[in-house]
Amino acid sequence: MKLLATDLDGTLLNSRHEVSEENVAALDYARSRGAEIAIVTGRTYADACNVCAKAGIKAHIISNNGASVYGLEGNRLKTVPIEDHLVQPSLQWLHNNEYHYEVSTDTAVYVSSDTKVTLEKDFAQARLANPNLQSDALDRMLSLIFSQQGITLVSSLEEIFTKTDGYCNILGLSFDQGKIAKGKDYFGQQAGLSLLSSNKYNFEVVDYTVSKGVALQHLIQYLGIGFTDVMAIGDNYNDLSMLKLAGISVAMGNAEDPVKACCRHVS
Repeated sequence: MKLLATDLDGTLLNSRHEVSEENVAALDYARSRGAEIAIVTGRTYADACNVCAKAGIKAHIISNNGASVYGLEGNRLKTVPIEDHLVQPSLQWLHNNEYHYEVSTDTAVYVSSDTKVTLEKDFAQARLANPNLQSDALDRMLSLIFSQQGITLVSSLEEIFTKTDGYCNILGLSFDQGKIAKGKDYFGQQAGLSLLSSNKYNFEVVDYTVSKGVALQHLIQYLGIGFTDVMAIGDNYNDLSMLKLAGISVAMGNAEDPVKACCRHVS
């Protein structure tokens, strides 16, 4: 094995959004046996760098669900933003339909300053339809959102539209599975976009050419190694493209069943 590619949330990170000492030791062991490490995540590059710095991990980074690829020394190998003309109508639709939304660049995550109020209202409505919804789900989601490096509050959509950064990933979130299905149906039909999901409460869109698998293939070619020399570890649907690519594929025990079904091993 020459490259170990791992997802972050639900995979390498624990419930406190940290890399445990046990996992740091495992990565160190892999490196001692000649493997390089790649972090492959839906988070931004800056956020992934922050996670790695806290844990003392030296890694290649694939961020924003494959929209950006960075080498070991922080050299950018590739970035594919969403086309500008698709960003505004996508965010406007999410806003009009009362979803929590996030739009990410390599370094920032823009969210509404009303995020907490929006999610509290959404959670209350979802719980009317599903009384079994876990009471701590809202707190855990807010903790995850605001744990991200580069989180930037905006007062309006117009403020986001004035930014000139290339937007790489748009996320919609709701605790209501009916709203999630509605969002997936809408964005699944939008030309120029690819629909992903990293959590049962969200859906994400990137440029139609982007996926974790395509980005991992770019990194593999850059490193000059073979697909059989790669281990990939993940837990959700946005990981499928890289898991199918790697010579050794590992699904987490908490992974969705279709993810487990496509992997060689389940941890």
